[in-house]
Amino acid sequence: MTASVAEPGTRRICQDTGLALVAGPVSSFRIARESYGALAPKPRESGDDPGSWSRYDTIGRTIYSSADRVTAFMELLASYRTDINAERRALQPAADAVGMSLDDYWNDIVSEWDEAGNMKAMWLPRAFRDGRALYTLEYPDGWWIDASATETIAAIHDLFTGPWPTKDGDSEKPLTLADLPGDDRVLTTAIAGVIREHVQLDDGTLPLGIQFLSKHGRPTEGSGLCWAYWMRQVDSGLDEPAKVLATEPIRDDDAAYKAAQVHCKIKSR
Repeated sequence: MTASVAEPGTRRICQDTGLALVAGPVSSFRIARESYGALAPKPRESGDDPGSWSRYDTIGRTIYSSADRVTAFMELLASYRTDINAERRALQPAADAVGMSLDDYWNDIVSEWDEAGNMKAMWLPRAFRDGRALYTLEYPDGWWIDASATETIAAIHDLFTGPWPTKDGDSEKPLTLADLPGDDRVLTTAIAGVIREHVQLDDGTLPLGIQFLSKHGRPTEGSGLCWAYWMRQVDSGLDEPAKVLATEPIRDDDAAYKAAQVHCKIKSR
């Protein structure tokens, strides 16, 4: 059934499920490898380990995009920041051995790497930008589940008849806003899977996916909003209604790219 057209940002509560819905977006930004393109994510299969999935992946295909360029870059750079922090923490015993704070010890090492032109000093691989592009996407008309809404959290409770599945086992703990954008992929993908497979909205349509706020926050340069879009049509062997409106190379002097590096405390040359 075709979704009714609503102004982007229009909000309402689904009368059948209680889920909070939001219309839109008109367009959004996605960074992906050019060899795959913007609309060709790896399909997830039953039996896969959800621990390696993205936040709201389900069986089938899911793509992610952001309302602003800075957030799009931050979502991509986050994994590199995680790797850097792991390397940093691993140096704590060495810092203790020489009587220095971890921050001071780390800064000394980074300075030495910078002076030597060591690859580690830039953190991002040289080829990070090569082969990637910034895509502007247009999604079909429809409704998104607002993951930050109180009504959505309450409605999700009604969708589960038993305890929550988590990486640490089943949990009876009440679901909160902190859980939905959290890092427990067993939980977040289970929630996404139930919504995708079992929710039909009061207008007879299926939700396009989930709207959520980036866990990195809302940058001054944007809203921090992100979308997880389930590619139902492609998974059913049909044509994909989402469109690529524009493709841009990632330039080292791109203001959004530079801002994201500052926010993530990552260097690039």
